[in-house]
Formats: sequence, structure tokens, C-alpha cells
Amino acid sequence: MLGIRYLKSEPTTYVQHYCGGKGRREGAGLSFFYFAPTAVIVKVPVGSRDIPFIFNEVTADFQEVSLQGTLTARIQDARKIATLLDYSIDAQGRFKSEDPLKLDERIIQQAQLLARTYTQEHPLREVLVNSDTLISTIQTGLASSQPLQMLGVEVLGLSIAAIKPSPDMAKALQASAREELLRQADEAI
Repeated sequence: MLGIRYLKSEPTTYVQHYCGGKGRREGAGLSFFYFAPTAVIVKVPVGSRDIPFIFNEVTADFQEVSLQGTLTARIQDARKIATLLDYSIDAQGRFKSEDPLKLDERIIQQAQLLARTYTQEHPLREVLVNSDTLISTIQTGLASSQPLQMLGVEVLGLSIAAIKPSPDMAKALQASAREELLRQADEAI
């Protein structure tokens, strides 16, 4: 009716309402009426979200390894990210740009750079058994990551569900371990 619309947002969504280039209201979980032809609405989701990942990297001894896990992140400073990325919405409530979808990719890229640095410095056996060191290295790096700080993003957690070598290398490691166990059993007898 005559371009007047109603917006109701969740508590985990930070809303900014602009009219004529000036900020009218902003905050999390706002509800208000606005005149659609002259308004620009920005909706930044500030709740935490899980971002799955799979990295294929090479270790210090030139062996392929696959890292699979989940990152938990949230937007800590909605005002900051709204000035750097386009979170404005159209009349149907969809984002006008692809920027919100690209944020997860940016976070994953930072994590992958840190994972690559770690795996390239350690041999395969060490990467396979020291997942705690890998996790703490990535978390520390993400906490001090300049690009993420500039965007106002905070990484809340990181879990690695699987670290797998290539199938051929897995068979070779299993055979090596089996031979070592058999040798120890023979010595015990």
C-alpha cells in the first residue's frame, strides 16, 4: 500500500535503515515501518554459523593429506562489515549482492593458508597424529588475522573431524605399522 512496508528482524540480525543517505535507525532485532521507494535496508546476520571445509595439502615429505572439519564464526562488528561489504536487501528480503555469500569463502581461505603453512613444515606422520597442534596453530592464526579483524569477524571455534593421507599412503602406513607389531611380537616370544 503506497510503498509503506514493515520490517521485522530476528535478534541475531543487525539492521540499518537509511533514508536519503542518512541513517535513521540501527540495531539488532528491530521492527519498524518504512517507505520502500526511498529506503535502503541493510541486514547483517550476527549469529554464529558453522562453515564446513575440506583442504587438500602437501606435507613436508611431499605426501598428500586431506583435512576435513568445521569452523564456527560470527560477525562481531556489524557496522564495520556493513561499510566494507554490501548487505543491503531488496523488496523480497534477498541480498542485492553476492558479498554475504563470499564472506564464508574469505574465512575459509584464511584458515587454509594457515593449514598449508603448518602441513608444509611437518612430515605426514606428524600431521596425522598431532591434530591438536594443528588446531591451535590455525585458531591462533585466525585470532590475529588482519583481514578478519578488518572485516569485524571473530572465529569462535575450529574442529577437525578427519585427517587422511592418500589411499596408497594409508595402505603403506598400515603395512609398516603391521610389520612393526609383528616384529615386536616375535621379539617377545
